[in-house]
Amino acid sequence: MSDLPDVCLVLEGTYPYVPGGVSSWVHQLVTQMPELRFSVLHISPHRGFFDKHAYALPDNVVGLAETFLQRDERARPRHDLDRREATFVRAFCQFTECFATSDVHGIEPLAAALNVCGGTPPPSGASLLSQPFWRELVERYEEEAGSQSFQSFFWNWMFLHEPLIDTLRVPIPRARAYHTVSTGYAGYLAALAKLRFGAPMILTEHGIYTKERRIEIATAAWIPESREGRALLDVTAPYFKKMWNRHFAMLSRTCYAHADRIFTLYGGNKTEQIRDGADADKIEVVPNGIDVARFQATAERHRARGEDAPFTVGFVGRVCPIKDVRTFIAAMRLVADVVPTLRVRVLGPTQEDPEYAEDCKHLAGELGLGDNVAFEGKKNLAEELHDLDVLVLTSISEAQPLVVLEAGAVGVPVVSTDVGCCRELLEGRTAEDRALGPGGRLTPIASPGATARAVLELYADADMRRSMGESLKQRVVRFYSQSAMIETYRQIYTDMVRRGRAQGAA
Repeated sequence: MSDLPDVCLVLEGTYPYVPGGVSSWVHQLVTQMPELRFSVLHISPHRGFFDKHAYALPDNVVGLAETFLQRDERARPRHDLDRREATFVRAFCQFTECFATSDVHGIEPLAAALNVCGGTPPPSGASLLSQPFWRELVERYEEEAGSQSFQSFFWNWMFLHEPLIDTLRVPIPRARAYHTVSTGYAGYLAALAKLRFGAPMILTEHGIYTKERRIEIATAAWIPESREGRALLDVTAPYFKKMWNRHFAMLSRTCYAHADRIFTLYGGNKTEQIRDGADADKIEVVPNGIDVARFQATAERHRARGEDAPFTVGFVGRVCPIKDVRTFIAAMRLVADVVPTLRVRVLGPTQEDPEYAEDCKHLAGELGLGDNVAFEGKKNLAEELHDLDVLVLTSISEAQPLVVLEAGAVGVPVVSTDVGCCRELLEGRTAEDRALGPGGRLTPIASPGATARAVLELYADADMRRSMGESLKQRVVRFYSQSAMIETYRQIYTDMVRRGRAQGAA
């Protein structure tokens, strides 16, 4: 097996299909380590969801496998399971029990059963509509949810567990080591890979997966919030939302338990990981880094920008609910009341949630911002950031956003919600760091007024804009270099591949 990839990256909804964010980070890793051979196992929502690559794969990415949370075929019951399939179904039923008991080792018999099946389980219909799984479903309903509608319980149960089987219908590629860049379904597959092949596995968590799912579940209209026609009046989450939250929390705990090492971007993430069940001794903070030299030309253009240029505010990121673009647009309405010539550039892809993107465009029109706001799609920031006076982030959740570092490399000050490590990026995390001065302003989540006030403060004081932009630039240069991050991961990968060989994984 000398031709095995050194590292298999297990990814969900990112590289190479989605530009920016985590995908940019992954692309940095693979392009800056040409001496290593990578493969990618990517989890997509369903076949055809992504129609093209956002990144050209470099030569050292030697394999790309795509698996899906939803399969094309409809689930149909089968009662003629052969011995190997029956072994898998029994192990899968045992695994589902662990979501109630919080047993992080319940995945281990499932990995063994996958080996018995040759790495590919029976279709989800054969498993989820089998008699053993039906008995597990009914037992769980009677023990936990007897006061709920059985029909609602049945469909939620099926939707929870189908992806755990459907993602396995594409065999997990072999590699000397595995690196997942989230928990959730990617962490689940990476843990199975470690157990099946005896290879080391690491996790790098940018945003906390369970936190982001909790945000989505809290606002999900498709999860029932009433029983017997009556609204639930208590302040606790309804049963089915608790059920989904428990499901994703357990997937994360399972990934934490089986990862050899866990990496995160800043101390706040580490605290949340420990609270969610990760072993503190496994966790190490490795900040993001960027190639400042890549932005040198645009930084020079930014410095030379004429004072007569129209005041321009930029939003960079995916146009999706977690970025709270609606709050950004509402804030720009308030800014435009003071600065009628305001230019607003929304630079980011819209394909993740087209309905939300259309809603944001409609909101801009409804607020009379049609002449001010341009939705421009994904852009090369090294060619665009020079045109901005201020960069604004209104996200309700972030980890360590690369765009703040990129703005800093150009000298553009940032107004950001106080999420993730944005406070560290804008104000510093050590005494030496803080001595550089602020690189922007922080605002509360979902606060158009506070965002607008911060932008207007910078609009009114060009010297403050330049000073904050320079402070942020110095912080990025000193503490967030790409070369330091790459060298850290190069050593991590070297150690992993060495361990994989010693453990007989390859």
